[in-house]
Parts: sequence; C-alpha cells; structure tokens
Amino acid sequence: MATLHFDGIIGGPHELLAAASPQNLTAAWADLGAELPVWGASSIALWVNLDINDSTNARVRLLAKHTSAGTDEYVLPIRTVGASIVRLEAEEKEFNVDADQKMVPSWDLNGLVPYVQFQVMAEVAGATPGQIDSAYVTTALRSV
Repeated sequence: MATLHFDGIIGGPHELLAAASPQNLTAAWADLGAELPVWGASSIALWVNLDINDSTNARVRLLAKHTSAGTDEYVLPIRTVGASIVRLEAEEKEFNVDADQKMVPSWDLNGLVPYVQFQVMAEVAGATPGQIDSAYVTTALRSV
C-alpha cells in the first residue's frame, strides 16, 4: 500500500493485520499485530475491518510501552475532569453496534509514547467468533 504524504501524517498506512490472515476475537484481550514504534507521534489511528459473526461488544485498546519487546504494558487512560480532581480510567473502545463494520478509532499519544501494542477482544466471543479481517495504522504529528 502506498504511503500518504501530506501535512500531519508522519507514518502509514502500515498493514497491521493482512486480509489473508484474519484474527478471531476471544473473550480475553489478545494482541492485534506486532508492537509498533511511534516515537514523536501525537496521535495514532487504527483502520479496522470487523466481521462480527456471533460475537458481541467487540473492543479494542492501545497499550503504551516504554521499551521495545518489554513486558511492561500500560493502559492509556480516559481523563474525566471534575471540580477539583482529574479521574482516570482505562480507555477501551467498544463497537457499539454488533454488525460488520469498518471504523477508524484514534488515540492521543502527545509525542510521549515510544512503543504501542493494539489489543482486541469481545465480551462474548460466540459460537462463530467475530474476527478482524484486516487492520492498518497511521500516525500523525498533531492530534486530528
């Protein structure tokens, strides 16, 4: 696939999961593709093609890593600002409609994360598990 060259895009699209090798969803988090170096990127987008089959509540998350091939993986947080406190919770993105779909969820990295790992799961895998048919990644210099 050709690389995009216009203001803001610094990487991609990179094939994360080939259409010839779809990945089944399970009821536990599983790595989607390989770890990715993202030094300096302020945001990342996952171009995902989901075949839901019998699965429900398919989810994706992005883990931050400070060391390549390291075992320490950190969940990126959602921040909720209150009157005097900022609350943090794990950011998981759920496909709200249990149907086949193509979607592009994105995450802010703020140029602070050197490596990332995508993971996927389904709340219920089902008799015929859903699958990620293909996935691509783009990164950007600024949040979009």
